[in-house]
Amino acid sequence: MVRTRCEVRSPEAADALRWYATAVHVMQSRPLADRTSWLFLAAIHGIQPSLWFRFGVIEPDVAAPPAADQRRFWNQCQHQSWYFLPWHRGYLFAFEQICREAVIEAGGPEDWALPYWNYSDTTRPEARVLPDAFAQETLPAGWESTALPDGSPNPLWVERRYGKTDPPITIGEQFVTLEALQLDDFVGGTNDIPPGFGGPVTVFHTGGGPNGSLERQPHNGVHGQIGGSRPGGNVNDPADQGFMSMPSTAGLDPIFWLHHANIDRLWTVWRRTHTDPADPRWLDGPIPRTFTMPAVDGQEWTFTPSLVLDTASSPLDYIYDDQAAPVEPVFPVGARRAERFALLSGGPARSADDGTPSAEEREGGVMGAEHAPELIGASDSAVRVNGETRAGVRLDEPRVRSLTQRLGRAMALGPVSEEPPRVFLKLEGIRGTSDAANYLVYIGLPTDATEELDPDHLAGTLSLFGVGRASDPEGPNAGGGLNEVLEITRVVDALQVSGNDLANALDVRFVPASERDADADFSISSVRVFMLEP
Repeated sequence: MVRTRCEVRSPEAADALRWYATAVHVMQSRPLADRTSWLFLAAIHGIQPSLWFRFGVIEPDVAAPPAADQRRFWNQCQHQSWYFLPWHRGYLFAFEQICREAVIEAGGPEDWALPYWNYSDTTRPEARVLPDAFAQETLPAGWESTALPDGSPNPLWVERRYGKTDPPITIGEQFVTLEALQLDDFVGGTNDIPPGFGGPVTVFHTGGGPNGSLERQPHNGVHGQIGGSRPGGNVNDPADQGFMSMPSTAGLDPIFWLHHANIDRLWTVWRRTHTDPADPRWLDGPIPRTFTMPAVDGQEWTFTPSLVLDTASSPLDYIYDDQAAPVEPVFPVGARRAERFALLSGGPARSADDGTPSAEEREGGVMGAEHAPELIGASDSAVRVNGETRAGVRLDEPRVRSLTQRLGRAMALGPVSEEPPRVFLKLEGIRGTSDAANYLVYIGLPTDATEELDPDHLAGTLSLFGVGRASDPEGPNAGGGLNEVLEITRVVDALQVSGNDLANALDVRFVPASERDADADFSISSVRVFMLEP
């Protein structure tokens, strides 16, 4: 039976949400050591026992699962890895199977499927607002059942949800954009430039290093915007951060699963016009550890990425009610450059889908780029970010002069002989403990710009979900931190059109997304600028 996952605010999802609340309640009543319990399943994504004790999630004397189960199942989540999407798909499927069994045992439908939350839908103003069912402390009217009598606490509500605008919690529009869907390649290029859709090549990898584009946004942004940090608390202290803000607690929030159902759906959207890796290391991975999830009967299910590619086929057997591209294809660089090329060529601006390489033109799902990225500038030292922070990037004058000359020729009247290089900003070695923090990154703002920040200068967003674990010297990443790559071609084009001089330095400004984010304290070991020949 192929089941359909529906958008959380659709009429079809109303009954699914009601039964989801029942399933969550049933699973929360099971002990930690039970492989089908709410806590055991959350620990698969991540668990930090000292933090769970501090939050009151578990008691210090709780009966824990056998050590072998903890090693085999817990702290598996794949982040900053090309396994990010297939691992979370298998995780979500195992969770949904266990939920469905609880639904059926409570008298619910056998075709129950987990809803998803499409927060990027620009046609609905309410799309970015936390769904009502998750914002009510008591059970919504009409949701009572034999397991949940009228007036019961709502299993879908959690106290540790400190979103940026509450009430209601609303995700900032800059954090749910879908530029990732325009990327051609699952894995990025040399030095992660350009960034790939799905993440960098790794072995079994639980965090640290560069984010794939879909993981960077909207995935990370939604985590931080929903989880947030406690009002009046310390955004740099994990004890003051919301469940969704950290990998070690995210699975404790029922909205986590609807968020990841949407991320999974966006992968199906991308796959309609793009190609997954053909590399056996990905298809048959990971190395050196397999992916293992609990099964409905309490046993286990082992899978590889190749087993979970087609959701409509066994063993997954599900589809989404909407798998259409949510945005129109856009020119992969700057709007001004696209318009200029269209004017000079006498045709429409080419979309990101035009000229997509065939499978034969890719090697293992990674496009064989003709050119390696060229470093054209870097910060003189590490950058400490605490509130609004400016960082100067010293540019190589001859290289930048050549770049601006080529941009000028492309923007001028006359035939276009070549497309200028694309430009990227790379933030390396991001370290800190403020997983909940969200920042906006601007390029080339006027010195006195403080109030209305020009969106033409917005390079992108920086969300620090996972930074604490990635910064831990004792962690799996040995404290290397996170890396982010933002394409700034559009901004550089805008600066060129406005006559700004790029010859000596580029001004990068980090602007907190909220007052609470302004207290975040983190460092970036290097801010670098690259250009990439087309």
